[in-house]
Amino acid sequence: MDVDILIIGAGQAGLGVGYWLSRKGSATFAILDGGSELGQSWTSRWDSLSLFTPRRFSSLPGLRFPAGLDPFATKDEVADYLKRYAARFDLPVELNRRVDAVEVVEGRLKARTDAGAVCAGHVVVATGPFHSPYVPDGARRLSAAVRQLHSSDYRTPVDFDNPDVVVVGGGNSAAQLACELADTHRVTVVSPRPLWFLPKDVLGVDLYQWLSITGVLNASATARVSRYVRARGDAIIGKDLEIRIKAGQVRYLRGRVVDADGGEIILDDGSRIAAPAVLWCTGFRPDYRWLRVPGALDDAGEPTHEGGASPVAGLHWMGLPWQTRLNSSLINGVDRDAHDTVARITG
Repeated sequence: MDVDILIIGAGQAGLGVGYWLSRKGSATFAILDGGSELGQSWTSRWDSLSLFTPRRFSSLPGLRFPAGLDPFATKDEVADYLKRYAARFDLPVELNRRVDAVEVVEGRLKARTDAGAVCAGHVVVATGPFHSPYVPDGARRLSAAVRQLHSSDYRTPVDFDNPDVVVVGGGNSAAQLACELADTHRVTVVSPRPLWFLPKDVLGVDLYQWLSITGVLNASATARVSRYVRARGDAIIGKDLEIRIKAGQVRYLRGRVVDADGGEIILDDGSRIAAPAVLWCTGFRPDYRWLRVPGALDDAGEPTHEGGASPVAGLHWMGLPWQTRLNSSLINGVDRDAHDTVARITG
């Protein structure tokens, strides 16, 4: 297959680029995704997962996210929305098309898949940065009797039959899951950074509305407020966990897990914590080994780009954290970055 533009990844970032290309109508393009259905990256997560961004800030260009009784949509609602979005704009999505390699062949970019190669003048990598679940190396030294799960494998509290669970991590996933587990388990939260809580609403107006009004939500990645947020780390939206910690319903310890021994995890200050069960909410690491294009990645395997534009001719990035602004990796930030990417490609 030969197209003008190939988009790799049919999540919100890839679909947003597809929307703006479909408005242009002057270039042939395809959107490849290795999943068996749209929204699979959402439906494959834990059962109770919901967005921490309100519905009004969860729309892709051209189609509002549907209203609901709860201002925060569930993972299944997000997946359904992505399916409706692709159908509404008749986007050329091909599922079960995992890209195994992208290479430069005779001056063009060639993507190799299990169903044949695709050649394109431009390739947009819209797979996001969250590929491989990360756990500290020391986790291997926990006893086989310790039940360990990464958040990507967790589904419901019944996954842990031990009444005591250590949740490692300090982001929104750790907060949501610690609160869920605390209803049925004794929970200890271990975070390398101080937990930073923000309310879901202020004076009856949702937080994201305030962030939008003040310009923070769309702040440039180089703006002072963006540099502050990046240095401090992701905020936890909502104060449920903070309330439980203050009430003594959840134990909180600050420290970085550096090792483990038998039934204990070891923190950077040398302290040991009994860990009969551990839920690793320690995020993901990017894995772009399939991108065999000189200059596309730096020495650490991270994307080399400026605002999503790769120094490699014809290569582009979408959906990266801090790609151009504070909300680049959120659904709310797709519109501007996708529009700019398509404008860069099509002139």
